[in-house]
Amino acid sequence: MLKRWFLLMSMLMLLSLVMTPQVVAAESAQAFRQKNGLQVYAPPVWFLEGYFIAREKNPGYIFGTVQDFVKTLGATTTWLIEDLELKRLEVATAEGKKPEYSLYLEAVAPERTEYWVFVVLPHESPQAWFDARRAYHGRKAEGYYGKTESELERALSQGLKIKAELRFLIEKGDLSLQSPEDVILKRDKFQPVFDLSAGRWLRSAAKTK
Repeated sequence: MLKRWFLLMSMLMLLSLVMTPQVVAAESAQAFRQKNGLQVYAPPVWFLEGYFIAREKNPGYIFGTVQDFVKTLGATTTWLIEDLELKRLEVATAEGKKPEYSLYLEAVAPERTEYWVFVVLPHESPQAWFDARRAYHGRKAEGYYGKTESELERALSQGLKIKAELRFLIEKGDLSLQSPEDVILKRDKFQPVFDLSAGRWLRSAAKTK
């Protein structure tokens, strides 16, 4: 009887060690949501099925699709949007506009919780994308984004529909100093599909597209 009791206690202790990181991660995620006014949101299908860039200035590659990237994270994922951003989006939509807006991809794993911040791009052409940059940056836009516009034109001519920009990675509540593009390339779990500077599909992607 005593032996069985010790065995039961050992199993309970082992189970608690396994569950504790998961509970902590879940509590951390909930606190982050409350602090930033985040709520669950269902992104449009065209965004999930679209390709994305992962560096705001001079991106080197195109990745895709968004939904395929989500699958590689190996975590419990949830799409979130800030409450004020949702109100802004609803007002713009009611006025017949298609604005850019930000979404958080929450990825909760036992060892960490991270947030990938995407900008949804509703533009139908690189010119429309550049016009949005120019509306914000003014005359500086040409120097910052002119090269990227022409590279996106070449990508579009080869069938890529770029519907998002992965702009930030938040780890342990802090903004990562690395660009998302650098992080993705280092992890080796999700390879780019198109080389922007070379203007061509990458070999592995060309075989499956």
